[in-house]
Parts: sequence; C-alpha cells; structure tokens
Amino acid sequence: MIIVATLLLAFGLVTSLLGLKLFKLLLPALGLVSGFMIGFVGTQGVFGTGALSNAMAVLVALAVGVLLAVLSFLFFDVAIVVLSAIVGASALAYLGVALGLRQEGFVVFLLAVAGGILGLIAAQRYPIGVQLVVTLSSMLGVAYVLTGFMLVAGTVNLDQLNNQGVVGTLLRVVDQSFLWFFVWIGASLLAMQVQYRLAVVDALSSAFAYEESRANARRK
Repeated sequence: MIIVATLLLAFGLVTSLLGLKLFKLLLPALGLVSGFMIGFVGTQGVFGTGALSNAMAVLVALAVGVLLAVLSFLFFDVAIVVLSAIVGASALAYLGVALGLRQEGFVVFLLAVAGGILGLIAAQRYPIGVQLVVTLSSMLGVAYVLTGFMLVAGTVNLDQLNNQGVVGTLLRVVDQSFLWFFVWIGASLLAMQVQYRLAVVDALSSAFAYEESRANARRK
C-alpha cells in the first residue's frame, strides 16, 4: 500500500506542477487511452454488453485508440480537440450517472456524444489549448496526490482504486464530504499558478537566449 501511495503522490506532484511541459510527451498515451474509451463505450452503448459486442468493442477501441494516438503525436491542435471532446463527453456522461441514469446505457452514451460535440465546438471557437492543459493536469495531479494521502490515512483502499480509478474514488469521497471538493479546487488553483509561472520563466529564458544569440552573431 505504501508503494502505491508513493507512486500516486509522485505522479500527482509531477503532473500537477509540470503538466504543461509534459503534455507533448504524453500526447500519444492520451490519444490511445481516449480513443480506447470512446471506441469501447460507444460500441457497447450501441450494441449492448453481450460477449460478441464486447469483443467488437475491444477491436473498435484499439483501432480508434491507435488512430488518435498517431494523430495526437503528429498534430498538437488535434490533441487539444481530442482532449476537449473527452472532457465534454466525460462531464455529461458523469452528469447522467449522477442523475440516476446509470442503467440507461444508451442514454448515457447519447449524453457523452453531446458532450463531445460541445467540446469540439469549444475547441474550434476559443483558444483554450494552454488553459485546458494547465487546468486538467493540475486537477488530475492534485487528485492523485489527495488519493495517495487518503490511501495512507485509510480513507480509501486499494480495492476502491482498482474498481473505480483514482478520480472515481476521489469523487466518491467528495460526495460524502464536500470539504474535500474545496481542498481539491484550492490545491488545483495553486498548482495552476505554479505552471503559469514556470511557463513565463521558460518563455523569458527562451527570449533572452534568442537575443543573446543574435547579439553574438552581430559581433562576429
């Protein structure tokens, strides 16, 4: 348990504080996971959860995942669009589940599709790339950090993490005590400020290095 908690804390700190820097390195993995989720959930939503449909869902999920992984690696804008669609789809799907539609798989699927479309529209109309990456990486990283502490404290256990995932487990805790929601948001805002400051420092360093190289070239 200590090893798992340590890994959660380490991954969470790196993601929450260096998410913008690491984003391009993680694009293929993001595309693969996102595509797999879209393909699997979408196929099951249309064809049900039988043995044949499950096998078909896995194949479709792999194909879509590989496609999005390649596109995300080659095109940053595509990755932002994919990320926006995933956020929108996940938000509306979770809303449907929260409203008691867990058993209505097709309805939840339609909500996810609608959310994905809204995410696509937002990505096309507004320059939200950097802000979206910073916000999501900060919130995700802080979620891992909080879950790591909760695991050590005994608030959550490994079975919950295995069955519900890190974010799902944290959301369960938030449902029971809304105080954790404010802790999550507050820590995420602090992490976002750190990422923005690091981005400004990098930009200034790059500009200074560029001007210095130009000055050296003129002397020669």
